[in-house]
Amino acid sequence: MFMGVVLLALWSMSILLIIKDRKVPSSRWASLTAFIGGFGFLAGIIDDELRPVLQDFINPSFDVMLHYAANTASLICQMGMPYAFLLFALHSWPAIKEQTRKWVAGIAMLPIIYSLVTTPVVPELLINYRITNIWVVPYLLFSSLLLVYLYFHEKDPLLRRGRYVVLMIGVAPILFITLTIYIFRLYGWYEAWRYNALLIFAQFLLFVGFALKHGVLGVKLSVEQNRLNMTLRALTSGTSILNHSIKNEVGKMQLILHRLNRLTEGQPEIREDIRDLQQSTEHMLNMVQRIQGKVQEIPLKESDCPMDELLNQAIDHVQPYLQQKQIELVLVSKPRWTLRVDPVQLKEVWINLLMNAIEAVPVGGKLEVESYVSKKYFVFVLKDNGKGISKEQLAHVFEPFFSTKKHSESHFGLGLAYCYQVLRKHQGLMEMDSTVGSGTRVYLYIPRKRQMNVSEMEQKEGGHKNETNSGHDGGR
Repeated sequence: MFMGVVLLALWSMSILLIIKDRKVPSSRWASLTAFIGGFGFLAGIIDDELRPVLQDFINPSFDVMLHYAANTASLICQMGMPYAFLLFALHSWPAIKEQTRKWVAGIAMLPIIYSLVTTPVVPELLINYRITNIWVVPYLLFSSLLLVYLYFHEKDPLLRRGRYVVLMIGVAPILFITLTIYIFRLYGWYEAWRYNALLIFAQFLLFVGFALKHGVLGVKLSVEQNRLNMTLRALTSGTSILNHSIKNEVGKMQLILHRLNRLTEGQPEIREDIRDLQQSTEHMLNMVQRIQGKVQEIPLKESDCPMDELLNQAIDHVQPYLQQKQIELVLVSKPRWTLRVDPVQLKEVWINLLMNAIEAVPVGGKLEVESYVSKKYFVFVLKDNGKGISKEQLAHVFEPFFSTKKHSESHFGLGLAYCYQVLRKHQGLMEMDSTVGSGTRVYLYIPRKRQMNVSEMEQKEGGHKNETNSGHDGGR
């Protein structure tokens, strides 16, 4: 019964991965690895649970067929899983060329074909593990080491988190399975595979946990994002009601103050107090309007916008502040893409982020802006060498009214919440990575589907091709 639960868990992971990200090769191979791995438990279910129950009720020849089916399922698992995992690792490696992947895939298939041809399935499955391990163990170890390497060399926080998840739910189980299915059988320990069931079930629970919190290989069942979205919607409704009520009450106060101002002509001290009250009511109304402007539902007015021009406009806007603090701003790579976005809202995002960075760095500090293309996103990175943010604060930076800027009436803690909203409206993401004493990196992710195609660009620019694949093109 437990093996049935494990089989269901493995194939559920496989289905989730292929449904959510079927266009991404690494997700397809991850899905196939989980699916093929399930055949090993299918074999166990047939031999250990199905045949003993049915043996008194079915024809002996059908029982033999079930046994052969179990042997075939076991063979598919043991021969196919190392290959699928190898291809998953290769497609997770952005530096390797597609042509190289194809060559490796073709060559790596040869020992599998040999093993399938030379391994008898009937009357019993007889795998020669001394020969099989010559290629299986290198496949699995190389793939695992490659994925570990990619994790430690990944700087993008979104991708690094994904690679960490792969280590936990992919590499660790594979290394254990390498021992229990392949190496231990060299020494006659054929039943060690049964321990895999507990490991795979724990792997499934981790998969669900990571998917709920962060997302796994494209699958995201996010509770945290939904909570923040609901908070912002509730805040929008609340500030709208508050703004309406305050405007009504302030309107009454201003009428009364205006009347008092006329009645107190010739009484300068009282009139001075009335002017102070009028300024206070205007300040109160202004504050509520500013809060509502940051949390209200954002309607996008999209147009085709060159990203380098938009970024330059935002930099020009903050140039006086850069000069005042003698801050150097370096464009590591220019985003030469034209995307369908709301330029007004996105420019406001950049201005917010640049102002935050300017306030965080010391006099004579440095800002860097980088851009590159990942598998699914156009990525923008703003890096500063400021004081950084602690991990405790970093967990709350996108929450409304949370601010690391103390003792300032000009900050409501809504700037990053607003930026987050704008990115979500564009079906994008926003991440922040920071180290106390070393500075902060802010990552903006805009989906690649928002890129104009070449024919549209040629029509709009008179045949000039855009340069959309500059920077770190192709495939992180």
